[in-house]
Amino acid sequence: MLPFLKNQVESTRPDGYWLEAFPFHVEDTCAPNLVGHGLGTSTEMSKIEMFINPRRDDNKTTSVGHRDWPKTVIAELWFPVASSHADITGNKFNDLVVTDGYGPSLHDIWPGGGGVHWYENTGDPTKSNWVGRYIGRSPGMHRIRTGHFTTKDKVQVFAAPIVVKSDDFTTPAPMIVWTAPDDPRAADQHEGQGWEESVAFPDTFRLVHEITVVPGANDGLDQVLLAGREGVSVLWYDVKTEKWTYQNIGTGLPSQPGNPFWGSGSVDVARVHGDSAGYVASCEAFHGNHVSVYVKNKNAPHNQLRDVKWTRHVLEDFGPLSEAHTGSIHYVTCADVDNDGVEEILVALMGSDPPSWKRTGVWCYKPVDLHAGKFTKFKLSDDSAGRIAVMDLLCRGGKKLDFATISYSVPGYFESPNPAVNAYISLSITAQKLDAEVVFKVPRPTATHFADEVSFLDVAGRRMSLAVVPPNVKYAIEFGAGVKVIAGRLIWTDNHGKQQERTVAADPFSQVSTIVHSKDGHIRTRAEGALFVIFRKSNTSGKPPYSDMKQLVAHSIFPNHFPEDVRQLDFPWIKVEDRPWANGRFKNLEFYNLTGFHVRYNDDSDEHVCHIQGWTAGVGVSAGFHNHTDQSFCELHACIVNGTGHGGMAWATVSDDQFDPEHPDKDKYETLIVPDMAEHGPLWRTDRDGLAKLRKNDTIDYPWHAWIAGDGDPADQRFDVWFVFELPPLVARAKFAEEAQKFASGTYRIRHISSNYTLSVEGGDSTDNTPLLLDDANQKWDVSELAGTHFHILTNGTSGSAATVAWPLEDGQEVVGSRTPARLDVTSSWALKPVSHDAYEIRLIDTDLVLSVADADARGKRRVIVAKTSDSDGQRWVFEK
Repeated sequence: MLPFLKNQVESTRPDGYWLEAFPFHVEDTCAPNLVGHGLGTSTEMSKIEMFINPRRDDNKTTSVGHRDWPKTVIAELWFPVASSHADITGNKFNDLVVTDGYGPSLHDIWPGGGGVHWYENTGDPTKSNWVGRYIGRSPGMHRIRTGHFTTKDKVQVFAAPIVVKSDDFTTPAPMIVWTAPDDPRAADQHEGQGWEESVAFPDTFRLVHEITVVPGANDGLDQVLLAGREGVSVLWYDVKTEKWTYQNIGTGLPSQPGNPFWGSGSVDVARVHGDSAGYVASCEAFHGNHVSVYVKNKNAPHNQLRDVKWTRHVLEDFGPLSEAHTGSIHYVTCADVDNDGVEEILVALMGSDPPSWKRTGVWCYKPVDLHAGKFTKFKLSDDSAGRIAVMDLLCRGGKKLDFATISYSVPGYFESPNPAVNAYISLSITAQKLDAEVVFKVPRPTATHFADEVSFLDVAGRRMSLAVVPPNVKYAIEFGAGVKVIAGRLIWTDNHGKQQERTVAADPFSQVSTIVHSKDGHIRTRAEGALFVIFRKSNTSGKPPYSDMKQLVAHSIFPNHFPEDVRQLDFPWIKVEDRPWANGRFKNLEFYNLTGFHVRYNDDSDEHVCHIQGWTAGVGVSAGFHNHTDQSFCELHACIVNGTGHGGMAWATVSDDQFDPEHPDKDKYETLIVPDMAEHGPLWRTDRDGLAKLRKNDTIDYPWHAWIAGDGDPADQRFDVWFVFELPPLVARAKFAEEAQKFASGTYRIRHISSNYTLSVEGGDSTDNTPLLLDDANQKWDVSELAGTHFHILTNGTSGSAATVAWPLEDGQEVVGSRTPARLDVTSSWALKPVSHDAYEIRLIDTDLVLSVADADARGKRRVIVAKTSDSDGQRWVFEK
């Protein structure tokens, strides 16, 4: 699952090479435009185009992806390569600096080309053909960046030709600095004048393919990172000596016989929390296939690149180079795309011939153990990417970063089959309208690397948000906010030092607070991640108690980037007697319903996770005893406001046929008060393992039950407000399953006692339904607790598949590896029962079948099965660290 939603900025174009975020005004901190172009050809000029962000119109509720990106042609040039921007005129509008006249390729550099011009912003994004003025020229000009390199008073351009003439990869190219004149409008090409030119390094660097500016790192002046044949170097101007100097951070990819390209091809520096120079990312070499990082010692100084020892680690080799010694990587950049304070590496891959999914699109590398050079990787997009522009496209305060790409498509070199410009919006959670309700589509917590949260409703003094957080991540939350978990698990340490845990369900027939009083202001996930609703404090709808439904108006608060039809939905409280399903009941009762919100996983399964709807009841009102004989779900109630302090859930303590729901006898039901900001546990009937019992029609076997508001004087009205979470059948925490022992989660070898062999997935194959067997492979297993229970999931560390019993569940059935979610967690959940000091019986829950071993087959292989328990060593296992 890709955590970014693709939106087409320009679906078809003739070619593609360069893309930059372009803040139209210097004070624009979000929703920038984009500037992009291709190289063009010898017969057709390239258009420098500005794509106007739809969020930049007067209607700030415009959603990127729901409107086109208009475009303006700034200029038409021969062979433009790179661009940068700065406010050159001082009028607070950013102007554009562009190189042109490069020539068709490295093998055909125009001797009189390599021009650099700046184009004056008109102040009106719809006006095309900006006035261009000459800055300077150097053949082979390939990369430019604006900044303040030797002076803080004037705009400067740092410029790097890649070569000085065609096919000359040996002669160093000059590193040039141009400084804007006092009146930049006065200098133009026709007068033969340009900007003041100085050469920082005349004969030091070759094949420079990237310039990265490090703002203010040189006592307020900007430093420069270069990537080229010399590897990665940091450059700066020494004010005392009035000379440029540099240090080499790393030499990059070593030279190899016959290959003209070595060193580095692109570079960026990553922030790690408070260290702006946390590590350096690079791709190697020119248009190469290697991704590398340079890391420093833990005690190295922060916020500086120079005078530091850097150690190179190779993260990836995308495979063999072409006959021309080139690969697929064109660009790297660093950005904190998951908002955890540590920047990741985004790598742009143009594609390959023959086509390869691995070598096309944007890959993200995230530090796991930075100082050891350990990173994990995942893919963000599948379309050809020549450049990546990272920005906050939707003005979300920088908490969410988006990115855009342009396809790499250069005639005569590599041509993407469908050149395009695409924006990728950080939207793990999306929504669509379904009649009068909303369907949220969310990633499985275990399938995303990005936390996401969207607000959707403000009611009863609480602002409700839906959040998904990946495994083993901490997530900031305000003191006093509430949480209702609908998948996975949350833990935190409260202000008394006690660890708190919340899963989908509390203990049966009990209640637990939803309030988070976290000592450090964070909640944390475990291996399963979490999907949950947050209830933050809000003043929009006033404070309880609520004596009139006019005080309980629900406010839709969907984010502006959601579809308009979703944002325009109202969520009124409807009197229950007016609902068609009331069938004449609840007449003249102060009983109201608000509906509703569906949550589904956004993968191919489209699995239903939850339905959420709200209810209010006045003093003394019963929501009506019912037992769900026509629907199959498990419902849990989260109380927001308990008006009298005495409302809560009631359930019959006698068999269904002994209870009259229309005239309930108080001696035949029990009541559980559910206080403000609390939830109750399962009320349905379960078996010994906590699985819901089913009726003959496959509905959940519920006792008669109802929410009953507290008694009081109706003249002193105090409404209860609660939300119901309707979930698929789940495993409740079974109080009386004796063998459901607490077992320490971790990584183990699982050894069969009688044979002394270990449990394995055959060949470590990740394909679903691969048999489990005994062998001497010593594969390791991750043993994790099924959230909210004492049962466990056994996940093979080699294949990533869980030990699962094939259907139907019967004596002698084969155990296989499966990466597909199990049926109601039944076929992959196990009870670990200690049978001696260090041996366990591994029982499939809801059965009397235990993990066993079949007789050897004709090939001598011993398949793993489940069989009825026999208390023999053949059914006993040891978990070894």
